[in-house]
Amino acid sequence: MSEGDGRSLTLVLAAISSCGLFLCLVYGAVWRLYFSPIAAFPGPRFAALTFLNQLYYDIILGGKYTWKIADYHKTYGPIVRINPSELHINDPFFHDKLYVGPSKGKTDKWEWTMGMFGAIGTSVFTTLQHDIHRIRRAPWAPHFSKQVIRSIQPHLIQTCVNQMCQKLSEYQGRGKPVVMIYAWSTLIADIISEYSFPHGYGLLDKAEFDEENFGSLKAFTKTLHPLRHFHWLFGIMEAMPLWLTEIIAPPFGLTLRERDRLEIEAKAMRTQSGSTFEKHIRSRPSLLQALTDTDLLPELEKSPARITSEAQLAMAAGTLTTSRCLTTATYHVLANEDIHAKLMSELERDIPEPQSSLSLDQLEKMHYLVAIMYESLRVFYGVSHRLARIFPDRPMHYKDWVIPPGVPVSMSIPLLHDNEDIFPEPYRFRPERWLPLETEGQRLLRFLVVFGGGSRQCIGMELAKAEILTALACVFRRFGHQMKLLDTVRERDVDPVEDYFDAQPSRQSNGVLVVIERDGELDTKA
Repeated sequence: MSEGDGRSLTLVLAAISSCGLFLCLVYGAVWRLYFSPIAAFPGPRFAALTFLNQLYYDIILGGKYTWKIADYHKTYGPIVRINPSELHINDPFFHDKLYVGPSKGKTDKWEWTMGMFGAIGTSVFTTLQHDIHRIRRAPWAPHFSKQVIRSIQPHLIQTCVNQMCQKLSEYQGRGKPVVMIYAWSTLIADIISEYSFPHGYGLLDKAEFDEENFGSLKAFTKTLHPLRHFHWLFGIMEAMPLWLTEIIAPPFGLTLRERDRLEIEAKAMRTQSGSTFEKHIRSRPSLLQALTDTDLLPELEKSPARITSEAQLAMAAGTLTTSRCLTTATYHVLANEDIHAKLMSELERDIPEPQSSLSLDQLEKMHYLVAIMYESLRVFYGVSHRLARIFPDRPMHYKDWVIPPGVPVSMSIPLLHDNEDIFPEPYRFRPERWLPLETEGQRLLRFLVVFGGGSRQCIGMELAKAEILTALACVFRRFGHQMKLLDTVRERDVDPVEDYFDAQPSRQSNGVLVVIERDGELDTKA
């Protein structure tokens, strides 16, 4: 074959390949727009055609797709096709129809969404199949029941809160602001790590409130959208030497290093049965130990790698969400004189001595405190990212629409919590909307979906509520009259405007800053 013939053949093959690729793209576009099982559902055509639409809002604009979906609903109605595969519903009365308990049938998670967490199906949260999830969740339940949380509140939770208050007292009168998200995340990380791992983090023992742990968790959330859209990145990062990963992608490297550390401890627990090491661990609750020892899991499910994945994800999720809720509550109490006065009046009535501690039962009887907790949970959203569910073996019905089996359907907490029909003046922080708790509070709780719902509802719900009530009561009873905000703007530093699975304020935020004056200083300045 001559050189000219070779070039001609190359050109012909290139032309054929180009034509083939073009035809595949055309076929895919036509199928998605006209023949897909969800082709008839309303929504923007570009979103139905390609995931690039979502990628633009997720990655280029940075966590903005949740609010773009809200705009779609204003145009297209309560059910919208938001990408080639997924439907989204905005109807507060449909939440408990989508997120159902096991008695109402199987619901799976969507693999494409769970890809944002790296290794799919290695933890309870990322498990796709309903039946496997039920097996993996069972050992958790005894350790997060309301009864168990009540039993650990006076010791574990209260002890950590007291230690935090001691650190806050060191800031008193110094004029140095406390970055509240660092203070709260230090507290929550210590509580969860003490409960979950053989050895707690001990962050409250450091000289300052820890910035590094929260910073690494927040930085890792910034990798979630890229991992979901380009899941192959996870395999590359995991295959590289750890030192190289830490240079190229520091947040991911920190996560892998912590995973390796926990995996060493998980292996030690399996090999040192009966040793002093194990007896030390058994001297207090340890989720890692419980998952290793349980008879509810088959041996295959007890591998150190999988147990580590469970504990690490629980740590990250619990720290980010609860600390943000506490930060939100702190801001709104200090920014609203009437709310602050009502809370302080209740605290001083029920806790006459500032250094005293109350049981969880007693805290739950402080109705204004509980109302502040509920309102904080509502406005900070928790998980801002939509949570897709798949009904694998039956169709789903929404009004006149029939959704075929296997189609991912999602709802978003921000859209539900900002619904004006359920929560009038949704952008106003108003704890009174929950009072009285026995009537109005109970009615509204159906629509407070910050912990999800159904068979996959957040298993740490009772722990989070106990942390919030104990922490707010103690900190405000001891420092409530001396705390004041410094250079904090709600729109910049508090309100969630970015979705990186958890709801985050603007990237320009410096955090909620609080100065703690000495006793009597505020009155003197007044």
